[in-house]
Amino acid sequence: MTFGQDPSYFAARGATATAREIAQHGDCWRQIPALLAAADPALKAKLREALHDATATIAYSGAGTSAYVGDILAAAIQRVSRAHNIAAASTDLVAQPADKIAHNAHGFLFSFARSGNSPESVSSLEKAAAVAPRLAPVAVVCNAHSSLADYSGKHGHICLMPPETHDESFVMTSSFSTMTLYTLGLCYEALNLPLPDYAALATAQQHTSDTYYTSPTLNTLAAAKRIIYLGSGPLYGAARESALKILEMTGGKIPTMSETSLGFRHGPKSLIDGSTAVCLYAANDPYTQQYDRDLAWELLADGHAASIHLYGPANYFRRYPELATSGAHITAFDAALDNQPDAALAPLYVQHAQLTGLRCALDAGVAPDNPSPDGSVNRVVRGVTLYPYPS
Repeated sequence: MTFGQDPSYFAARGATATAREIAQHGDCWRQIPALLAAADPALKAKLREALHDATATIAYSGAGTSAYVGDILAAAIQRVSRAHNIAAASTDLVAQPADKIAHNAHGFLFSFARSGNSPESVSSLEKAAAVAPRLAPVAVVCNAHSSLADYSGKHGHICLMPPETHDESFVMTSSFSTMTLYTLGLCYEALNLPLPDYAALATAQQHTSDTYYTSPTLNTLAAAKRIIYLGSGPLYGAARESALKILEMTGGKIPTMSETSLGFRHGPKSLIDGSTAVCLYAANDPYTQQYDRDLAWELLADGHAASIHLYGPANYFRRYPELATSGAHITAFDAALDNQPDAALAPLYVQHAQLTGLRCALDAGVAPDNPSPDGSVNRVVRGVTLYPYPS
């Protein structure tokens, strides 16, 4: 059984790969400690030095979902590192490299990719090298036989994810989560910080797999005509990825938006109407939680949305117990995760959106393994013309 359904249920609806790859998160995460132990000692030593260097730059790059890995990590590592941590989408590095990276910056450029064969994968590293040749490339990639792995092996470092994370589905799921949690662990180890609790995260992931797909909360959410995701700090990257998952899996049939808790009031809140569901990801930082709580109460008091969905660590709902009787749909993580950083929790938040996208796609008659059969969008991006970058 997968998410309480017989495998034939997903097979008949063009969702076999998507369902399998959402379900395998925890199995992939349990492999991360061994991957970290086997990582190149030279990379670890150089990364430790850079993360403690106030003059160094650590850039996190990728396209689409892989860019949101960078959004999550740049915010998370900046909190605990002396280096300048930035997220720079590979699509931006190809089109505007000098706008994103300081000339002659030194440190590391992490490049995240599932296939490693999109047009921007290698081109972004080449353009970045033209601007900042002292940024060493590090490919965190799910496909060992890719142009990105080949380039980084020659010019920098490679961190290969478990082969099953080279997702077959159109959407990135286990690739996204495993690259995020692996790189978070790599940086935390270099900073002498405790690693994320991969076993506890995997246990929580399994609980979500067992309960969420057929839950009343998802039944309500799947009835919405459009969905908004909100999160702050690292969880803004999770909100962006969540919104993308709904768009991708449903072939654009359900419009989405993402914003920060505070930024939402500055215009984007206008999108809410009686057919809109709002999903708010609460931070694990007690300071930021105050803003998440205030917005939740404001949205509930407005009464304009079809439904309000609050996701967060157990300590958030203990701190604000009145939320439990507020009329919002509550999804709380186990108290065993209360000490985990937001970036470690981000994949758990996004898993709920992945399951929502899967459910909404099937309800709409869209096959999420290939939601764009006309080829207007593709699993590996096509149609990009790359132009020489002037020296």
